[in-house]
Amino acid sequence: MTTQELGWQDAIVSALQDADKPLHYQEITKIIGEKGLRTLTGATPDATVNSHLSRMIKEGHPSYDERLRKVSRGVFEFAFRDDVAVPEQESDDLDDEEQDSNPDLIVWVPAYALYWDKDKVKWGTSGQILGRQNQDAETVDFSEQQGVYILHNNYSVVYVGCTTEKLYNRMREHNRDHKSGRWNKFSWFGFRGVDGQTGKLTVMPTKVNPKSLVRILEAVLIEVLQPPVNGRRGDYMGIQYKQVPHPDIAKEQSLSFLRNLTG
Repeated sequence: MTTQELGWQDAIVSALQDADKPLHYQEITKIIGEKGLRTLTGATPDATVNSHLSRMIKEGHPSYDERLRKVSRGVFEFAFRDDVAVPEQESDDLDDEEQDSNPDLIVWVPAYALYWDKDKVKWGTSGQILGRQNQDAETVDFSEQQGVYILHNNYSVVYVGCTTEKLYNRMREHNRDHKSGRWNKFSWFGFRGVDGQTGKLTVMPTKVNPKSLVRILEAVLIEVLQPPVNGRRGDYMGIQYKQVPHPDIAKEQSLSFLRNLTG
């Protein structure tokens, strides 16, 4: 653990330099937190790291660092060595900075979740679907997320749906209709990201980049099906969020655990 926190750029460089291999920006964030290079605060520490990296590899930007190189979407390396070849980038793809400057354009899936437990959501007339990037990040309410969702019986797919309104409302309906007893987990792939300043969901984009649409579909299928021959995660996936139980359910589980201990 460091005795004094580093700035974001120094922390990122330190994590990549020590790794000696390319890393996805979420892995970089995890290393920064584990090594105590700096405190991970806010609702979107992964997105903060990715934003810094986008500027650090842009030649001419004040934050430009020639020691860093982008290997593929979301993957970077410390490559200040003459023996490392510069990988060719696809010229027709929008990078992360271009995505930030085109908020009305869908070019990837900015937020998603895999195999969340139905019983950790408090279903009622209104409610929350809670998650966060990691244990140090702030909790985000995804109840108004929009996109594609999947119902699972454990890890088997039983239903695929979509919503252009509120994810919570659709999930609540399925918890009461004829499918209720057939699923206990759910995954979702949302087109509303998380604002790093407010922790709220961003506005739903209204346009699609046709060059990215096929790759988005491929990315979602890779994440859900996890085919053994695909040696990589879906390149057009953003940040995976971990589920946070509703406070009332978490409290009840704690009380139940104490009651079992005391007999």
